[in-house]
Amino acid sequence: MNWINIETEEKLGEIKEISASQRILVFRFSPGSVIDFVMKRLLEREWAEGEMGMETFLVDVVSQKSISQKIADDFSVEHESPQVIIIENGKPIFSASNGKILFSEIRKFRN
Repeated sequence: MNWINIETEEKLGEIKEISASQRILVFRFSPGSVIDFVMKRLLEREWAEGEMGMETFLVDVVSQKSISQKIADDFSVEHESPQVIIIENGKPIFSASNGKILFSEIRKFRN
């Protein structure tokens, strides 16, 4: 996976623009959490760039707490970690957290 870090509000604007032409994935995680680390590694192991065809964005809920909260507010999703959000046309079309993050479900939204 080619993670693009979300570290500014401007990057959130870019996400909305990109989502107008393709689905994108946002992954929120806490680097100090073993569960979050394992989930991130599982996603990376299962991800096939050519198959999925979507950009992947990453936000650290600890060091980028205000950005992570803005994601929750802007996309009307609960603030959870680990969490996968798939966005299309500036709106979330899929959201899952913790043990509900299943690659078989994410795969259904490939571009």
